[in-house]
Order: sequence, then C-alpha cells, then structure tokens
Amino acid sequence: MAEDDPFADLGETLEDDPEEGQSQAGSESGSPTTESSSSEESSESYDPVTHTAFSHEAAKQRPFYAREESINDFDSWMKYELERELNQRGYRNIVVREMTDALLRTVVEEGLVEEVAERFE
Repeated sequence: MAEDDPFADLGETLEDDPEEGQSQAGSESGSPTTESSSSEESSESYDPVTHTAFSHEAAKQRPFYAREESINDFDSWMKYELERELNQRGYRNIVVREMTDALLRTVVEEGLVEEVAERFE
C-alpha cells in the first residue's frame, strides 16, 4: 500500500530539507561582501529599457471589479496604446504588471481624483 501512496516519502523529504537550509544559511552568512558586491553589480548592469522593473515575486495580485466593457476597453488601451508608446520609446520586455504598476502610480501621484470622480457612475 505504501508503494501506491505518492506521498509516502514526503516525511523523509521534509526532514532532509531543514538540514540543507541550515548549511546553506551558514555559508551565506559567511560572505556578506559577496552579496553586497553582487547587488552593486546588478544595479550597475540594470537597464530599464531592456530589463523588467521588478520581479514577478515583488508584485501583489489583487482582484478588481468593473464592468466587462470597461475591462475590455482598458485591456485594449493597455495593449495597443500604452504598449505601443513604450515600444516607440525603446522599451523592451514590456509586461502587464509593470504597465499596471505605472498606471496606478500615475493616478495616485498626479492627483487625478477630480478626473476619476467625474467618471464615477
């Protein structure tokens, strides 16, 4: 019956992982200069035109609710208008999470409260 159970060896796997994590953590803490120099190198080689602004892991996905027509219009605008403009400005590797992030920051930072309130239906 244990042969039929795909999770039979799960306990052994979980017991092995903490030991590996401790040995890796010990080796990482012994080289702080390597980490700081690698982060400096990565910031020097970062090019906002060819690299993404932030990783997928740094993003937080949240649902929003709107009319289907509004969502379709937004998706079309983002894909055909905004992405085209970014492409013309030389940006590559354009991803939706970054366009959405830029849009949200623009609405907040530019004080578009009155414009949004006018469209509140």
